[in-house]
Amino acid sequence: MAIIGEIRKRYWLLVAIIGVALLLFVLSDFQRKRTKQSNTIGVIAGEKIAITEFNLKVEENSEMQKTNSGKDNLTAEENYQVRQQTWQQVVNEIVMNKQYDMLGISVSVEELDDLVRGKNPHQYILKSFSDPKTGQFNPKAVTEFLQNLDNAEKVSPENKQRYLQMEKYIKNDRLSTKYNNLITKCFYVPTALAKRNYTESNTMANVRLTGVTYQTVSDSAVKVADADFEKYYNENKYKFKQDKPVRNIEYVLFEPKMSEEDVVLMKANIQKAYNEFVITTDVPGFVNATSDNRYDSTWHKRGTFAPNIDTLLFTAPVGQILEPLEDNGMYRILKVVDRQTNPDSLKASHILISYAGTPIQTATRTREAADKLADSILNMVKANPVAFEMLAATRSDDESVKAKMGDLGWFEDGKMVPEFNAAVVKGNVGDIKKVETQFGFHIIKITGKKDPSTKIKVAAIDFRMEPGSKTIEALYNEASNFAAANTTLEKFEKSVKDKGLNLRNSDRLNETDNTVPGLKTAREIVRWSFNEDTEKGAVSNVFDIEGTYVVVALKNKVEKGFVPLDILKEAIKPLVIREKKGEYLMKKVSDQLAKTKDINAFVQQYPNTKVDTTDVSFTSANIPNYGHEAKLTGQIFAAKKGQVTGPVQGDQGVYVFVLDQMKEAPATTDFENQKRQMAQYFQGRAGMLSNILQEKADIKDHRLLFY
Repeated sequence: MAIIGEIRKRYWLLVAIIGVALLLFVLSDFQRKRTKQSNTIGVIAGEKIAITEFNLKVEENSEMQKTNSGKDNLTAEENYQVRQQTWQQVVNEIVMNKQYDMLGISVSVEELDDLVRGKNPHQYILKSFSDPKTGQFNPKAVTEFLQNLDNAEKVSPENKQRYLQMEKYIKNDRLSTKYNNLITKCFYVPTALAKRNYTESNTMANVRLTGVTYQTVSDSAVKVADADFEKYYNENKYKFKQDKPVRNIEYVLFEPKMSEEDVVLMKANIQKAYNEFVITTDVPGFVNATSDNRYDSTWHKRGTFAPNIDTLLFTAPVGQILEPLEDNGMYRILKVVDRQTNPDSLKASHILISYAGTPIQTATRTREAADKLADSILNMVKANPVAFEMLAATRSDDESVKAKMGDLGWFEDGKMVPEFNAAVVKGNVGDIKKVETQFGFHIIKITGKKDPSTKIKVAAIDFRMEPGSKTIEALYNEASNFAAANTTLEKFEKSVKDKGLNLRNSDRLNETDNTVPGLKTAREIVRWSFNEDTEKGAVSNVFDIEGTYVVVALKNKVEKGFVPLDILKEAIKPLVIREKKGEYLMKKVSDQLAKTKDINAFVQQYPNTKVDTTDVSFTSANIPNYGHEAKLTGQIFAAKKGQVTGPVQGDQGVYVFVLDQMKEAPATTDFENQKRQMAQYFQGRAGMLSNILQEKADIKDHRLLFY
């Protein structure tokens, strides 16, 4: 009753405490939601970066990547890399621009113009406006391009945007060059410092040396306690500091495999396809309707296929169909469609005149107008072949090669669309032809052919060796049941062991990672691992990663700062054991040295050891036959001549040595070479300045909330 009375007296105090606790909980949840709903993807040196602004830069860089690689779409991994590169680009621009502003570094309009069309243009300009055939830079092409920059009929909006982006790169490159020159040229090496470095590098200590390695002591000979771990951790704590949080995860892959039922069904489908393939008259149409891959009209040379298949195809007559066979994860039915001798490599340039309805979406002219314009350009370049490159740079609708004056470079026979490829194969080097393809009218200039060889066209009906829907459904159910039954780390690990599953792990997962061992695109796993609501020991639901089902357990959460000892304990155990072996050997060697000061007599006590005579440099901690031993090097240069010194506890073992002679550095008064080497070393290290500046920029990275 007394307790109840006390509670009644403090009723309002309890209400207040509970109310404050609830308020803090609500505010905390609100703050988390507000962060997630924020439009800010990051803060760099106090500047907020809006997600919309960042995505525009990503899109811009993605388009450039597509253009450079000649791809219509990027893979998930490539998109991830573009986002990573864009983030680093934004960080670098903000951090460095603040440095440029503070130091008064700039690029004037006149200077930028000189970099574009001056006597010594920037390398980007040289590359973009050079004749791809001769490599000769064409300054007139630069002037003409700039004069028509705002004329949409002569310079497309895409080309204009590409040039403006290039101009931005040129400006940033010049700013970076000025900044780096300012830093690297400011380093001065005094003669006294150069002399000291010369002396330390060239003074050699001649020693007789022996060592007892830690490998000679078995692990069972030493015992390690918690105090030993704590001692090692505290003495080496600086080594265990990390700048970013990491996660340690364990996971199990449930990978789809064909069942016996799947194999039987596939073989039945293959036999049916083979029977129909034998009698079909429309090979491309039948392949496209039946195969997992579309009909490929490419000419193949020897070595294209697996060795056994290659031999069968190149010895088979035209029209022969091979029996179904297994190749690179597929069952294949292969038919030799045609055989001929063609150049292995072709080279051409082209001017594309497109029209509405083609894949070139920016084209608006009619087909008739495009045909007429193509004829006009064909007549011009036939009358004046030198004009081809200029017209390719200014009139072509193929944006991907405009900057290269239409040059497509070397390409394999069959890599271009059929009409284009046939025109180049059948023509001679130097010919200029007009041909129509799905993209429009091409004015083609054939610039090279080489390496003629026998090639074949092969029609392939491919069946991917994939499990059926029932097998996949059963696998998903298995993964789901596993995740549902093992909701803690302990249950997860026990179940993995009991079921004999293959347990994988990723011990230092970073929040910007996109892969884990065995999975190329594991971004969702990374995001789950770093989600603030995912607690240590939690087990995930099933992730579907490109058809593989994954269940993940979060083993450890390691935040920014010093890694706790309990997480490091297993990792540093070998090092702690090594320290204990060092203590053991130090005492043993000390006792033996107390009995004899003769290094040769000392060696007799340890089989497989010997006395080595060697020269040691103070500036090099690498000792011949013994490896990197910085402590030992220091002791050698501090020792007295002729005296047995030891024991010295090093990284690889415990050492005893005698300093026989100190060979002084050769006398000199010329230290210019030393100064130059020291300056070059500094200049090489100056490249790290950008990383240091970024560390000081107090970067808050919220990408995890968006990607």
